[in-house]
Amino acid sequence: MEETPVYFNTSRLEEGGFSSSSPSALMLPSSLPSVQQMKFNFRQYLNHGGAELKRRLLAHAEKNERCLLHVDLNDLKVYQHHVSEADLKCVDTPYCKKKHHAAPPDFARQLVTGLRQRPLVYLPTCERVCEEVIEKSAILPPRQLAASLALGGTAGRHGRRGPVQVQINLMDTSATHTPIRHLLSRQQEQFVVTTGIIISSRPPASRLQTVTIQCRYCNHKMIISLPEWREQLQLPRFCLYSQQRAAVASTAGPASVLGGDAGDLADLGCRNKPDPYFMVTNECSFVDVQSLKLQELPEDVPTGDMPRHLLLNCTRLLTDQAFPGDRLIIHGVLTTNVATPAVRHTGSKETDQPHSSYLHVLGLQKVSFMSLARTRLSFTQTEQRDVFYKLAQSQNILDKIAKSLAPALYGMEEVKRACACLLFGGTQKVVADGSRLRGDINVLLLGDPGVAKSQILKFVDKIAPISVYTSGKGSSAAGLTAAVLRDRTGVFTLEGGCMCLADGGVVCVDEFDKMDERDVVAMHEAMEQQTISISKAGINTVLNSRCAVLAAANPSFGSFDDTQDSSEQHEFKATILSRFDLIFLLRDKENYETDSALCTHILNLHAQKNVQRGNDDEEIIPFELLKNYIQFAKSLPPPLLGADARDALKNFYVQTRQDVRDDKRSKTRKIPITLRQLESLVRISESFAKMELSPVASSKHVQMAIELFSVSTAETARHSLVFEGLSPAEQKLIKQAEEAVLGRLQKGQRAQRKNLLRDLQMQGFDKNVLNRAVAILVRRGDLQERGDRSLRRP
Repeated sequence: MEETPVYFNTSRLEEGGFSSSSPSALMLPSSLPSVQQMKFNFRQYLNHGGAELKRRLLAHAEKNERCLLHVDLNDLKVYQHHVSEADLKCVDTPYCKKKHHAAPPDFARQLVTGLRQRPLVYLPTCERVCEEVIEKSAILPPRQLAASLALGGTAGRHGRRGPVQVQINLMDTSATHTPIRHLLSRQQEQFVVTTGIIISSRPPASRLQTVTIQCRYCNHKMIISLPEWREQLQLPRFCLYSQQRAAVASTAGPASVLGGDAGDLADLGCRNKPDPYFMVTNECSFVDVQSLKLQELPEDVPTGDMPRHLLLNCTRLLTDQAFPGDRLIIHGVLTTNVATPAVRHTGSKETDQPHSSYLHVLGLQKVSFMSLARTRLSFTQTEQRDVFYKLAQSQNILDKIAKSLAPALYGMEEVKRACACLLFGGTQKVVADGSRLRGDINVLLLGDPGVAKSQILKFVDKIAPISVYTSGKGSSAAGLTAAVLRDRTGVFTLEGGCMCLADGGVVCVDEFDKMDERDVVAMHEAMEQQTISISKAGINTVLNSRCAVLAAANPSFGSFDDTQDSSEQHEFKATILSRFDLIFLLRDKENYETDSALCTHILNLHAQKNVQRGNDDEEIIPFELLKNYIQFAKSLPPPLLGADARDALKNFYVQTRQDVRDDKRSKTRKIPITLRQLESLVRISESFAKMELSPVASSKHVQMAIELFSVSTAETARHSLVFEGLSPAEQKLIKQAEEAVLGRLQKGQRAQRKNLLRDLQMQGFDKNVLNRAVAILVRRGDLQERGDRSLRRP
């Protein structure tokens, strides 16, 4: 039987995207142009206003058979104000057979209005125009062009395309972004622009685009074209050809049915028989589709509320363009998934699921931290740039930035300086073999309870443009890195953790010591290589985790004991500690002057709503200005090390290692600096240069980095050496105290620690020397310390 198109065809493959036989199928309001007029307007724009767009189209088509063309509606709006008389004239070309035919003066505005109000109707027409431009150009080989022209007019009806398939990536950069939580019923079936972060993705799948069905009784064939935003296929309940013959026979008589024999109607055998059609699979065409889950940006979620999600439907060339952790600006149509109701069995208690909304993606724009910052703050304005450069040239800008971080906290100048380095970050490098050297700075705060570690983390989380805050006790390896989950259809999907969601920002991990060891091991790759490798359930991929880590932890026994080795008071291994650029040991020491000043500051803070800091107010940068300054500094080209800076780092590294080798008091000769610490110094130096908006890191920045490294990581390394670094006189006193302690205890004898030390103090020994001696004997195994604070000699 003859193949015939379906009456309600809505395929993008037809002329204009819809069947021309029924204008009512379009349902276009009178304020919008017709499909043919829209086709003419877009050709005018390509030939006159979109010359650069046409050049990009032909350049892509010359190299690839599938072309993704980026079209911005904002360019059309700008072009409308510059339309000249020559742009309205249509030359006598194959595009238009009418002479003296001109476009309306507002044809660019009509393009914008039509693509915004009915993008699913007009966008296929624009794509077909691009394909016709490619076919009529001279860039295609003659053989390929002849094969395309041989298809002729059947190209639209049967789903075949030309030699180059074009998809328009439609964007509107001038539109206001609508948050996901505000996409409600008012935005249904409307063109919207929203932002978010991809948290999970399904692998691309094939969906039917054109379906060829055939009647099993009369062999009648039909071609049904499915829109890319329609989920399911609905086959005709009865044979349409048989119904058409019956309708003709009832009106014109049986003799008029395709030849005149009345018996032909009964010979078909499909009249009033349900479900006569089956799909001819080898004559169907398919299209690539992919489902993504978009989540609100972490910094946009209100406090105490759950982040909202939105499903995305990407088709054709927009598949495999986004991965978990990517921040996107999505342009598309918000629509509803209307699923066909399932057949219920007797006794079934299942109920119909509510219709779920999803966004059919028409344009996808992947944004980095810098582009997102420019979008929010409009850095193109000269006034803002002048303010930032004037602030960078002020005196003591580094001290001002450090004091502006958590100004309500007293002291902790070095910790605040380290957090400032973490916020600005260093420079990421890409070596010749394609591997990357991280530029983010990781900081660990290891200290006693009540020294404001959590307050520092909260402030950094609030001021960082991209940040995720989590607690070590409630976080798992999958929650920090990535996980492979099975959805309700049985398909495995990849869902990124907080380190993927904070790509380009900061991850604040509180109670870092409460994490399980296997969960900490999962962070090794993410902190150094800044990637997360996944190999589960047949999914092998690598995700980006280009983020800085700020962690806070407590000692194993609640607070630090200065008489014991600091490495024995926490459970972190060297493999995770070496990935932190700066490590601070924060102790709550007893000092009268410090305690008095801190007490006065706390009381003033509770007595007044706004604490007056006196002259320090002029040195405090306002919160919003500092946040914008950080974004602006990270959007500039990153600084590089100067020649004097490289020489200063080389001299410090070589001299420090040589001093340790020449130290005769060191028995184990532990080297406090390695190549990993040298790279940390490079990153810290570059971050100091960023704070001054300097394109080059000088020797001055290197010296400040060395000073910060010396009071943090190097000081921590010195505390981990109980007997190293002591003078000969101190070593002699500790040796005498060891002998005195062992002399008071016989083998197998036990005594209370406080009583033993009290008796030895009465003999003239110093308390700190005795504590050090006991710590060394316990670590060496000569003494055993029990839970009741008693000492036993084995």
